[in-house]
Amino acid sequence: MKKQIYVFLLTLIFPFHLSAFELFPMVNFFSDHGKDSSGFFKITNASLQPLPVEIEVRKRQVTGEESEVLIESADIFVFPPQALIAPGASQTIKVQYIGSPKEIAESYRLIVSQLPLKDEMDSDSIQMLFRIGGLVFVSPNKVNETIKSQLSTNENNQSVLMIDNVGSSVVDVSKQTWNVSLDDKKYTWKWSDIEPFISLQYLVPGQSASLLVSDLTQ
Repeated sequence: MKKQIYVFLLTLIFPFHLSAFELFPMVNFFSDHGKDSSGFFKITNASLQPLPVEIEVRKRQVTGEESEVLIESADIFVFPPQALIAPGASQTIKVQYIGSPKEIAESYRLIVSQLPLKDEMDSDSIQMLFRIGGLVFVSPNKVNETIKSQLSTNENNQSVLMIDNVGSSVVDVSKQTWNVSLDDKKYTWKWSDIEPFISLQYLVPGQSASLLVSDLTQ
């Protein structure tokens, strides 16, 4: 009996340098209606073989610092949902929000999955397949950006900088600046200071991030 084993490698936001394909852009911002409710992603086949891919979209549920939970959703229309891309070529994917009007900004995970080639499905082998996950943010026209930042203590009794998105818009952390007084010293932290210690750049409403103060003051 012939056996085919597939190993999936998932890359979220930042493309894996050994990936068989690339996704651009990795992040897209849509309105919940009108001409800005759609956009495009481009998938480029960086390998020497034909690349069959499947494109799916899942709604993200994110609360506090918890990991995202992906759920089925019909809010986003994708065309084409599958493609066969020649070596070195690209395929443009149209993505459109077709859901209900939003009260706050929400986000979706666009997942591009490499499919096995038909010839390789008929052989005994282990094939490494890749997935890349991009982000789609959908916002209503009227949103407010409100960020709550404070020094706190975590469960290990370590000082942390807590960043909470308490508004209704997507917060781009890379555009923020924090002025902090600690132990009679004043610090100004920008994106270049916190980037090595944070795993995300965007916070949706209700999402939080924390950074160890010791990392930022070393």
